Amino acid sequence: MKYSTFLLCSLVALLLLSACPQHTANPSALKPRIEKFHQAIRWKDFSAASKLLAADKQALFLNARLHSNDINNLSITDYELEHAEISDDGTTAVCTSRISWFRLPQVQEHSALVRSYFVWENKNWYLEHQEQGPFPELAPPGLLKPPEVGLQSPRARN
Repeated sequence: MKYSTFLLCSLVALLLLSACPQHTANPSALKPRIEKFHQAIRWKDFSAASKLLAADKQALFLNARLHSNDINNLSITDYELEHAEISDDGTTAVCTSRISWFRLPQVQEHSALVRSYFVWENKNWYLEHQEQGPFPELAPPGLLKPPEVGLQSPRARN
């Protein structure tokens, strides 16, 4: 009798624990995810970069890279994560990075503070949209086209 009661209680506890949603974000996974995106775009691995985007943005991002011929025309010259903050509920994050780039045929280097908005889904962080930077298709909803020209770097003034 005691064994069957123990077994029943154990099964109920196991079912209750397994039914708990796994929506808790992993804050320590955010910075490596941002760095992975930065590295992928710097080395023109747009396929890898697209896999770090929200599902509804992946095809749009890859099509824009093809249309702009970014494998040949876009060069990310520098990037640096400056700040990252996770929302109180742990489901979103806003990250600020300084990104420098140029896109041929222009030879002027652009530099901008880029705000990236991440969402926690399927136990990972995914880039949902960006303000500023070299990827206008990632602009937040309601912003038709983000300014592409950021602060001019000293190297571009010469």
